Amino acid sequence: MPEGIDPEGTATCGPGSERGIDSSPIDARGSRVFVPPRLGWILVVSAAVLVGLALRIHGLTGNTIWVDEADAIRIASMSLSEIPLALAHDTQPPLYYALLHAWIAIFGDGVAAVRSLSVLCGVLLIPAAALLARRVGGARSGMAAAWLMAASPFAVQFSQETRMYMLLPLLATLALERLIVFLHRGDRGALVAHAALMAAAFYTHNWGLLILPASALMVALYPGSRRTGWSLAAGSAVLTYLPWLPVLAQQAGSPAYGWVEKVQTLPAWELPLRSMIIFAWGVGTAGGPVRTVLLGIPGVVVAVAWCVLIGFAVLAAEDRRAAAALLIGMATPLLLASVYSGIVRPVYVAGRHEIMVLPVAIALAACGASVLLRGQSLTILITAWVSMLAFASYSFTSDIQRRTPEKDLADRLAPLLERGDRLVFTGLHRAAMEYYLRRQGAAYEGSSFPPDVASHQGWYDDSLYAPDDPDLVAAARSHCPSAGARTWIVATRTRTAGILVGQIRACARATAPLAHLGYPYYSLILAQPNPQPGIAR
Repeated sequence: MPEGIDPEGTATCGPGSERGIDSSPIDARGSRVFVPPRLGWILVVSAAVLVGLALRIHGLTGNTIWVDEADAIRIASMSLSEIPLALAHDTQPPLYYALLHAWIAIFGDGVAAVRSLSVLCGVLLIPAAALLARRVGGARSGMAAAWLMAASPFAVQFSQETRMYMLLPLLATLALERLIVFLHRGDRGALVAHAALMAAAFYTHNWGLLILPASALMVALYPGSRRTGWSLAAGSAVLTYLPWLPVLAQQAGSPAYGWVEKVQTLPAWELPLRSMIIFAWGVGTAGGPVRTVLLGIPGVVVAVAWCVLIGFAVLAAEDRRAAAALLIGMATPLLLASVYSGIVRPVYVAGRHEIMVLPVAIALAACGASVLLRGQSLTILITAWVSMLAFASYSFTSDIQRRTPEKDLADRLAPLLERGDRLVFTGLHRAAMEYYLRRQGAAYEGSSFPPDVASHQGWYDDSLYAPDDPDLVAAARSHCPSAGARTWIVATRTRTAGILVGQIRACARATAPLAHLGYPYYSLILAQPNPQPGIAR
């Protein structure tokens, strides 16, 4: 058997790559017990999976459901035929929502239940990253990648979010792993699987589309026969996506992506660099700022070291072409998204979307580490590295990261609501509040102001509405309570909310019984109309 090829026909990083992290157990007399290489690899990766599972379920329900999660639950709770229509006002494709729909039907919509789908994807990503690293760097690279993936704070964080940010990298990692197998062996079954996984990624997140150009550049490194086969497979994946193109065009022309411009303030050229820092030592942004475990220069130094390991994986691999192809698969989505964000419109949120290629970066870094170090040296490095990452992940999930007001207000408001009450939401409070109100069995008639916000509860832009719009004013007046009825308003400090509250105060008596909570909004109980129209009491 040629040096640099393992029994499964995959490339290895440097000579003696099967030596390194020694997974053979020791008996009571101190003698090394023989364990077959495949079984040893499985045992080490399985141990990493267990640790990764423990990190991902720790503190799983500590944070309240926030707007993005609540909106995902809202859409997933619709019928399968309604989900695509609802997403036309959003920014994402439907696959994750369809899976969450089925998941909720089986396990319910409790906090732990709706987040456990992401936990499952996050746990499956550990062996997926290990397998990808093994394909390019051999068994010890795969074992190192499994542990790094298990402990990564970035991955642990998004494994606790009811969003598609763990399904996307799982599909992308498996798609690239199957592509590497096809490019190496010409395996048609791997090519078919690659095409199916790529199409699934297209339908999971719009960033999934970037796998297509990344894969095309990877294939360009290989002979023409590989390119022909891949072109046919990629064409089939694109054909499966064509029915969604009209919805994608509608999403691209809507203001839905406006939130990215407000969240993402970094210059476009800096985004990939910031992503590498997050990959190495950070957590992402999900209702809060991007955070790194090591601040300032130390964080940059560690990120540079990470990049050096990736460089060694490419320069020193026995199969440099496979390692270079994987580097292209990692870098292309980051660079294309950065260029698009700088020239067209922002779509790259550092600390969120680029998680798609985190496992690829981990696989390359693990391969680079196995090139530089041998035996116990590699074991010591990976153990220390994983221990620090695991501590950072545990610390992150031990603290409350989001203190959103919707649950507290829903808990206090639910006992006060009576059948027939109208509850009007402004801003982005509706999805999360209704999630908690629904679980408490509260009875009310819900609506949004402005009315069209009911169809896009995951994003809102107050600047889209003119304060003197007669239709907007008329919509505000329509919420004036009739005789014997009550209207509650969850109002934000926005112009549109001010219009609504102003019109209501002109037609009804208003009180604020929950103002003492101190949140940046107020709730109004509106009784029957005033005896004299236009006079507020």
